Amino acid sequence: MKAIKLFLVSLFALIPFQSAYAATPKTYDNYVPMDEGIEDHWAYDEMDDLINADIVDGFMDNDNNMYVKPENNITRAEFVKLIVTALDLKESGNSQTFTDVKKGDWFYGPVQIASSLGVVNGKSATKFAPNDKINRQEMTKIIVEAFKNTIVFPESGSKTFTDVTDNWAKDYIKKASAAELVNGTGGSKFSPKANATRAQAMVIIHRALQKEQSNVAADEEIVTFLKNHILKENKMSEANNSEGLVKLYEENGTGYYRVLGTEFGGVEFPVEEGEEYTITIDDEKLALKVLEKSNRFATIEVTGMKVTVKYTSKDMNMDFTEDMDGAYQLKKDSVTGAWKIYNYYPYFSEDEL
Repeated sequence: MKAIKLFLVSLFALIPFQSAYAATPKTYDNYVPMDEGIEDHWAYDEMDDLINADIVDGFMDNDNNMYVKPENNITRAEFVKLIVTALDLKESGNSQTFTDVKKGDWFYGPVQIASSLGVVNGKSATKFAPNDKINRQEMTKIIVEAFKNTIVFPESGSKTFTDVTDNWAKDYIKKASAAELVNGTGGSKFSPKANATRAQAMVIIHRALQKEQSNVAADEEIVTFLKNHILKENKMSEANNSEGLVKLYEENGTGYYRVLGTEFGGVEFPVEEGEEYTITIDDEKLALKVLEKSNRFATIEVTGMKVTVKYTSKDMNMDFTEDMDGAYQLKKDSVTGAWKIYNYYPYFSEDEL
């Protein structure tokens, strides 16, 4: 997937263009993990999805490279922040007071919010232990508490783990297992006291978000939004309307899609005397199909469009026609309730690059 992301950007680097993008807190680099072998990681798809949707942030180095560090252990504070961000939780009622969680700490807000909702408790009556590594049983309890109102946890169908038969978290592990949110660590073991990794934390959150089915939008609502967006985008692209495109991406985009669109998508080819640039999009056979959806997320397949691009100058002659089939990933804005696009996958393999 990293190769596809780089390819999409490289399309706009072939010709010197003028970009009319607006500044955003994040840049393209924040969405491309540079960890060695990251694309072969067992949890890559889930991690990449959460990063694209602005639920997870990577670690940026001094050269502006982003690293996920999937095998690092995750702390209690870090996991709580992920939960609060993923569900966009708001404080309700009285939060608990912990002597080791102070105003000014980066985790103060998330801990206050999660504790006020009963999603988390402290390690004691006065200590939260924010920097302690979270173990698998603690993580599972928090997931169940956080999603108990939006996920159906079956009474049966859970796996049998030999190391959780006499465990304080056995009911939480049973519920999470029955809902297919957690698996064991091999054989019949769950390893409840083992420290959780960042990859494990992201996967369990991703699974839970996809299982939310308590308030799912109708297909027509999702399809209508995306179809209108695509048709507007096509017209603006054909008109070489870079300012309009940027505004469209800012309005209908979020996360990776918005950044890619505003940084690289709103481009205006500087057509000068003796040069020619045209883009024609055939969308008469445009078809949209909802592949997956949950309370907050949806994946829509788009087929039936073709784009023809022609650009000639003294230095370049470009003329090609391509299918525009692909899949869009959407998330619902927690404030407005509007759908936003956070990713687009074109239907071509990395081998074709």
